[in-house]
Amino acid sequence: MRDLARRQVFLVAGRALLMLPIFLAAWYFAGTPLTWVPGVAATPIVRVISGGSVAMQQQGRDIHYTVKLEAPYRPGVTPRVAADVEVGAAKFTYGIALFLALALAARESRDSVAILLCSVLLVVLPALGIAFDALKQLGATPGLQPFLGWGIGTREGVALGYQVGTLLLPTLGPVALWLVLARGLWLPEPGAQ
Repeated sequence: MRDLARRQVFLVAGRALLMLPIFLAAWYFAGTPLTWVPGVAATPIVRVISGGSVAMQQQGRDIHYTVKLEAPYRPGVTPRVAADVEVGAAKFTYGIALFLALALAARESRDSVAILLCSVLLVVLPALGIAFDALKQLGATPGLQPFLGWGIGTREGVALGYQVGTLLLPTLGPVALWLVLARGLWLPEPGAQ
């Protein structure tokens, strides 16, 4: 029984590795729309946390945000500043290729409706990484500190959001969704010991 399970794991992994270059090529050629959607979805996050007005512009696979900030009101003058940040959004969107390769490699996860729903989620999920990358760049600019007015909690939250959005979500998000779809691979069968 254990040898059969091991063989099945190797077969799924092998099929996924064979399909991955095809899906990575498709991801590469679909890169512009795959970065636009999360770039738009990240805009409100950047706006709320920065406290400024945000305009997004896409150039290829890069997202540019122009963030206009105001310092706290002082009688007679309200200092304003505009900051531009650029996020290489493609590094957050490759997970969809990984998910599709895994989902189509195992029979247990080939439900077309579930694959479509998970794919839509994986198109939007990179918004967190994109938003916190932009916020990290804003927070790292020394001249913007008085305009942002972030306390220690906000700065730590941005650092944590950046790490989660950059290191964990792009890779673990697709794998976690696939594991939910492919429950038949790893859940024991009822009555089996």
